[in-house]
Amino acid sequence: MRTLTSGQLKRAKKLLTEAVQHQIELTNGPMKEELIERTTPVLWFGDAAKKSWLTVATNPSAGQFLKKDGTLRFDSTGPFFLLNPGMSLEAYLTDIHLEQSIRKFNDYFQQKDVYKTWFGKEQGGKLEGFLNGLGASLYDGSLQSVIHTDFFPLPTKRYMGKISMRHELEETVFGQTFFLKLVPLFSLHGIILLGREHTDRFRKLDPSVVWQEPVPLTDYPDAVVEFGYSAELNLPIIGLHFKPSEQFLGLGSRVDENGRSHGTYGSANGLREIGEHVRKKLAEFYPVED
Repeated sequence: MRTLTSGQLKRAKKLLTEAVQHQIELTNGPMKEELIERTTPVLWFGDAAKKSWLTVATNPSAGQFLKKDGTLRFDSTGPFFLLNPGMSLEAYLTDIHLEQSIRKFNDYFQQKDVYKTWFGKEQGGKLEGFLNGLGASLYDGSLQSVIHTDFFPLPTKRYMGKISMRHELEETVFGQTFFLKLVPLFSLHGIILLGREHTDRFRKLDPSVVWQEPVPLTDYPDAVVEFGYSAELNLPIIGLHFKPSEQFLGLGSRVDENGRSHGTYGSANGLREIGEHVRKKLAEFYPVED
C-alpha cells in the first residue's frame, strides 16, 4: 500500500466498515434492486497519502462498474474490490479485504481501468480540464494532487436523481454524518463541490461555512461560483454551480451575454480557462498554500 500513515489506515478501515454495514442494511430493504450486485463501497479515488484538492459529487457512477449490457466491466483484477460470486458483505469484512479495497482507492488513477468518460483524459477536458486550469490534476504529478469522493459511497444502477429514496437516504444518520467523518482522513488544500445541488447539500451539512456572495466569472458569466471557508474543517470551499464533467448546463449552442456559446464553456480549453478564473478568484479571498 502507498504511504498511508497507520492512523489513516486505521481510520479508513473503520469508515469502510461503517459504509459496508450501511450497505448491508440497504440490501435488506427496497434499495436492494438499485445497488449493483457484488460491489462494495468506494470511499475515494486518488492518493490519500498526498496533500490534495477534494472534489465531491453524488455517488460512484454505474459506468464505473457496468457495461452497456449491464454486465460488470471488470473482474477481481479491476480497479475496485468485487465480491466473489456467492460471497456476502459480512464475509468481506476482514482486514485483508478492507486493506485491498483501500489500496485500490489509493491507486485508482494509476490503474488501467480508470473511467475517464466522466473524469476526463490527461490534458483533456471535463473535470480534468477544469482542474488543470486550477493548477491541479487527477493524473499529473507535477500539479497539485486531487482526490475525488462522493456524498453517497455506494454504486447504483440508476442515477441517484432518478431514485425515489434519494432524499430519504440523505436524511438518514449515515447520510447526515458519514461525509464529514471521511473528510478529516485527508490532508487538503480545499474542497470543490461539483454542481449547485452539491453546494447546497454541503451548506446544510456544514453550517460553519462563511460564504461569499455567488459570483459569475467575467469571461464566462454563466459559470457561477461560490467561495466559502469552513471553520469546522479549516478549509476553503469552492461551490461550482455547474459540473465540469458534463456539457455546461446542457445548453449546447445557446450563448451568454457576451455572445459566447455554452458549448465553448464545456470544451477542454474553455474548462481550463474557467479553472484559471476560479483559481484567481479564490486567491482574492483565501490564499492557497502549495
